[in-house]
Amino acid sequence: MGLFEEFDQVSQQEWIDKITTDLKGKDYQQTLVWNSPEGIAVQPFYNSDILTANISATFTPLKKNAAWKIREKIIINSVEEANKKALTALKGGANALLFVGEIEDKKSMDALLQDIQTDIIEIHFYNATPNHTLSLVSLENGSISYGYLSQFFDTGNWQTSKEEDINQLVELTNQENTIKTITIDAYRYGNNGANIIQELAFSLSQGVEYLNVLTDKNIDPNLIAKKTQFNFSINSNFFFEIAKIRAARILWKLILEQYKVSNPEEMYFHAETAHCNFSTEDVHSNILRTTTEAMSAIFGGCDSLTVLPFDDSVNFSSRIARNVQHILKEESFLDKVNNPAEGAYYIEQLTDEIAEKAWELFQSIEKEGGFLKAAESNFLQKINPVHA
Repeated sequence: MGLFEEFDQVSQQEWIDKITTDLKGKDYQQTLVWNSPEGIAVQPFYNSDILTANISATFTPLKKNAAWKIREKIIINSVEEANKKALTALKGGANALLFVGEIEDKKSMDALLQDIQTDIIEIHFYNATPNHTLSLVSLENGSISYGYLSQFFDTGNWQTSKEEDINQLVELTNQENTIKTITIDAYRYGNNGANIIQELAFSLSQGVEYLNVLTDKNIDPNLIAKKTQFNFSINSNFFFEIAKIRAARILWKLILEQYKVSNPEEMYFHAETAHCNFSTEDVHSNILRTTTEAMSAIFGGCDSLTVLPFDDSVNFSSRIARNVQHILKEESFLDKVNNPAEGAYYIEQLTDEIAEKAWELFQSIEKEGGFLKAAESNFLQKINPVHA
């Protein structure tokens, strides 16, 4: 006889009866249930009976393996200093680099990448002149991108003009290489006051806008899908953030299937710990925040992860940020367990509810004509007043 056969299954009603008895007749819905900013009623217990749809069960495994890249984020103030930081990061165990800022010429690019083995290290560039950056370097893996739609949403202005920005993106994407050229800056929403539902719906709508713009220019949706990456911020609501990444994978796969993408499960999700909740008085508490946020991203199934330094003491705090990921890999073995959240009733139900609510908001944006038209009409800004 198996272990679980020795115990009778406890139904949802039996749990409710026991809770009501312990509360001496009080309504547990009034005393133990709390409502999240997303409008989700969090229950005091979860079992198989409570799963309404179990959407995620049909998408298992949500990610093929548990491994993730340790990505260091480096702001380019000078190429020499950025190179020095990059080499320190690589020596400290990072295996992916993100350079944020402009590179003027080939000489500067060579100085930036000096002694970096770009054939084995994942290199990412994010700046306003990605086509120029592409002309300066040959990459085997990584990305060269800019958030044209994010730029417009944040400021109401294009980097150059709508037509020129789109043409630059078309030229950048329609290249015979494996690097990613489309970055969906979901982290902007999470760090600027959007709740999880808004962050998901806005970023999915932004992804669909890129798909529509580029397919209208006769670019194969399979190529677009391969060249797209999502960058999500991860906040401190531990279980909700796990469910957010899982829901994002489910919904993006559904979208890619509508565009007849042959391998819709091939998607790339980068995660970055949030900076909007950092303490300035007790900076060391930020290490705890970023650690739990990193765990959420990993359990949710991120492909790469940036843990932000806990303060401005760049060398030491960057080292600690990298070491957080090393501990989660080498001591907690989180890269050895595939889809660890599978079967957790709470997370499965959260995934379902977040996916359903985000899909509903996403459809509302699409009814307004999509991301760009919804931004132009201030529909999105009304949903998330921080951007208004």
